[in-house]
Amino acid sequence: MNCKLTIKTLTIFIYFFSTSAFSEKNFPFKEGEVFNYTAKFNFIPAGTASLKVISIDSINNIESYHIQYSARTGSLGDRLFKIRDQVDSWIDAKGLNLHRQKKSVRQGSYRKTTQTELFYDKGLAIVNNDTIQVRGIIFDPYSLFYYLRTVPLVIGETLNMITFDNGSFTNFQLRVDKSELLTVPAGTFNCFVVNPFKNGSSLLKNEGDMTIWFSDDKRRIPIQILVKIKYGTMKLILKSFSL
Repeated sequence: MNCKLTIKTLTIFIYFFSTSAFSEKNFPFKEGEVFNYTAKFNFIPAGTASLKVISIDSINNIESYHIQYSARTGSLGDRLFKIRDQVDSWIDAKGLNLHRQKKSVRQGSYRKTTQTELFYDKGLAIVNNDTIQVRGIIFDPYSLFYYLRTVPLVIGETLNMITFDNGSFTNFQLRVDKSELLTVPAGTFNCFVVNPFKNGSSLLKNEGDMTIWFSDDKRRIPIQILVKIKYGTMKLILKSFSL
């Protein structure tokens, strides 16, 4: 299977890297950062989720942040739609592009495990036993949460972007809709309301829309994440955090 990024897409990525508001020395996150979320499924408290910066590791001799997303339903949520997800991504400590991903997903009866390794010098990605041709830099949907914390968000703008996940590329748009005051268990925050979409489909799942609330401050914290999935709506609400 061969997938190539277009010159237009590469130009978009070069633009974002050249206009990033942060350098690798002053990113709004660091090793040890933890965001803990309460998960609601169809507005019923159903479990927990977290985003963590686990460590700074060396991947193929390249300094990389090890970030981790995990989500799990509790006993009530298990009866509705059992979720046991964990995604570990290693992203470049300078550019935040992906170097390695380990993914284990269980959602209802669906189960999938993948391991991805990027070799930019060879223009290759190895996904389980498949070799995929790539050009330019690569993000996955989870590293994108951190990358979006480093670039300007302007209300009314629509950005064209791309991610690589499960062995395939996804071209999508990201729209900064509005500013909104949001109160969650972790506090009250002025937020940018951001919608990644692809022909009305979510970035992380292929069943519906997605909305992310980022705090409108230098930390750019993901305060709330709303995803429409196959059997309803999953909302992650920030419960606590450690920066």
